[in-house]
Parts: sequence; structure tokens; C-alpha cells
Amino acid sequence: GNAFANIHNARKANSPMINIVGDHASYHLKHNAPLTSDLDGLSNVSSDWVGRLDNPKNISKLANTAWQTANSPSGKVATMIIPADYAWTDIDIDIESNIEINKPKSVNYNDITKAYDLLKKDKSMLFIGGRFLDETCLKLASHIASATNCRLVTDTFIPKIRRGAGLPIIEQVPYFAEMAELFLADTQSIVFIGSRPPVSFFAYPDKKSFLSPDSAELFELCSNDDDGVSALNELKDLSGSTKIDEKFIQSYIGDVPTSGDLDATTLGPLIAGLMPEDSIVSDEATTSSLLVSPFALQAKPHDWLALCGGSIGQGLPLAVGASLAKPGRPVITLHGDGGAMYTVQALWTQARENLNITNIIFSNRSYEILKIELDRVQAIETGDRAASMFSLDNPPIDWCKLSESMGVPAYNPKTVKEFTDFFNKSINEPGPSLIELNV
Repeated sequence: GNAFANIHNARKANSPMINIVGDHASYHLKHNAPLTSDLDGLSNVSSDWVGRLDNPKNISKLANTAWQTANSPSGKVATMIIPADYAWTDIDIDIESNIEINKPKSVNYNDITKAYDLLKKDKSMLFIGGRFLDETCLKLASHIASATNCRLVTDTFIPKIRRGAGLPIIEQVPYFAEMAELFLADTQSIVFIGSRPPVSFFAYPDKKSFLSPDSAELFELCSNDDDGVSALNELKDLSGSTKIDEKFIQSYIGDVPTSGDLDATTLGPLIAGLMPEDSIVSDEATTSSLLVSPFALQAKPHDWLALCGGSIGQGLPLAVGASLAKPGRPVITLHGDGGAMYTVQALWTQARENLNITNIIFSNRSYEILKIELDRVQAIETGDRAASMFSLDNPPIDWCKLSESMGVPAYNPKTVKEFTDFFNKSINEPGPSLIELNV
């Protein structure tokens, strides 16, 4: 269940992923043993491509196809299903050593000039997302915005973005539909690169699902399968920009708290001020993210990973993946307590692999976002039994004890100094740790 949910998240984030799924032995399937299931059907729900190995000699060919699919320009999820008996069968494998990876498709130059004409108009917007949120692309987009005076915007949920002090500023579409609609109001033209017109997370009574203004001209210049980097370079050349306007460059965070109690006013600037340069943040703090994310924009340059598919329980295992992929960089997890309970076993993996991950758990002992969504769909006649399902205080979860039981040192700081000392120790020493914050 949790693997399925996070494969869905990976697919929405356009992450290149190969899953190798073992099935019963080929000759055993017909007996319908207790664990026999429709693996092909299940895999198809969350994968862009599914291949079942029908002959062990073809495993190299199947693996090559999976690799090609996963490493397409946009990044896809490929799943290989392999019967168990092929692991103990002696075979002569036909090795296919040449793997051709599809290159991004070129963007038509006439479309690029059309996009530039739209961006020159009043109240225009350059909306970029997907794999075009690295430092290079953001700087190109900032040049274009500086020359055309368009707004520079990205999605609410983004797979990965480079951000921090000294880097380009990009606005994000708000989460709630009515706020997003107001955010986009009066925009006359929107050019999309690596993204599509935003829609609301859920449908709500008497609220729009499609959020762009009805009168706006929307132009999808290129998808994640296209060469968006070249398109941005072409747009920059058309703009003639040689310098990024200072209003598009993020300033460094101001005063960082050094004393006092730990509360909603000190948490954000404190965490942002302590984040080391080139850290990686795995953000699934949901409602508590508002305490940190706005301040972290002004932290030292870092990579920010977010929840694109909406299936909660991504933050802890995503931090594991980030730390394994980039072992020399500190990883920071920002996680709500409710979502973290879905994949709490990731703490054990962090300890086992001795990963440098600092897990910050925002413990409000509630599925707060679900309460908000319940209210927004006007479910006003919720009974006490249903309402209690959104609570995590009966019994309360002790995150420090839970963490320590899996080999991860934990602390529950109450003051700015206590948090600072433990956070710095966690960042600078090998292995994982956990900080529980009562919010």
C-alpha cells in the first residue's frame, strides 16, 4: 500500500523509476495460491510501462526497455514483472548492450516567438515547472521576466527546485482553490514550460476546478518531454536581457533567533537560518510547512523536494533516497506527524544505513489538513466517532520514544537554544536524528 502510494507520487513528479516485481514461479500461477494476485493490473495503475518476462532469455531486452522508458526526458515509471523460477533456471542470456535513450524533442521556433509575443503583453505570466526548475533554468526565466516584466510562477507542488538567497525568486500558486483563483486573476496570457494550467487539488461545492481566468490566453509551449532548456535560451535571446532585475533575486534571511521559547514565530526563521548550504529538504510538513517554507526561501542555497502526488507518507523514505543519492550532503526532513506514521519504518532504514538525515516532526497530534478539507466540502454533520479519526492524541504518540526504538536519537526541544544545539549536532555528526516539535 505505501509503496504503491509513493510510486504514484514518483510518477506525478516525473521521477525516473524502475520497479522489479517478483511473481510466483511461471508454472505455479495456475494453481491460484493464497498470494496470487493481478500484479499486471496493479502495476498498470501506477506505471507508465509494464513488462512481464515470458522467457528468461529475454531479460536483457526487457531490462533495456525498462531503462529506456524510465530515462525518457520527462522521467517515467517502468515496472518489470519476473517469475520466481527464472532466478534458479540455468539459461543463456542474449545480452543487449546498446541502450538508446530518447532525447528531448525540439520546440518549434514559431511557437517560441509566439510565446515571447504573449510574454511581452501586459499582465502576462511565465509558468515553469517539472524538470525546468534547476538553477540554470530559473536564471534564464528570470532574464526573460526582467526584460518583459511578466510574472514568474510555478506549481503548488514541485518535484525539485533550487532556491535560496542569491537565487531567482519564483512565485508559487497557492494551495486553496479560491486563493489560487485570486492569485491568477486578471492575468491576460500564460506561457507554460514543463507544466500545465493549474487545477484545484479537489473539487469543492460552488468553486472552480480550472483556475486560470476564462479570458486569459493559455499557451503550452513545451512539456517535460520537450527541450525546455533550449526554449528558455531562445526566449532569453529574443528578450535581449543581459542582467537579471534585482527584484527577481532572493535576499538572505534577516535576524535569526538566538534565545527565547520555541514557538510559531521563531521556528521558521530559526530553521531557515540554521540550514547549511547545499542541504536537501524533503518537505511533507503539510499545514506546518507554512511555518518554515516562506523563511527557507531566504536560507542558504539548497534543493527543496515536495509532495507532487498528494499521497502522504513520502517525506521519510524520500529523505532516505536523497541521502543515498547524495551521501555528501545533509538532508533535512520536514514532516507532519500524521503522514510520518504511514512510513515510520524509514527511520529504521536511516539508522541501519547510518544516513545523515535530520528529521523534524511537527507534532500537532492531528490530521489537520484532513480536518480542513472536510470543512471545505461542507461536511458539517460529522459525528464524534468520525471526528475522532482525525485525531492522534488517543493515545498520544511519543515520537522521541518511537524514534529511539528504531535506533535514531531524538530530542524534544522547548527553547531556541535547545533546538539550535541539537540541530547543529545532528547536521555535523554522522547518522540520523529526530527532533519532535509540539505545534
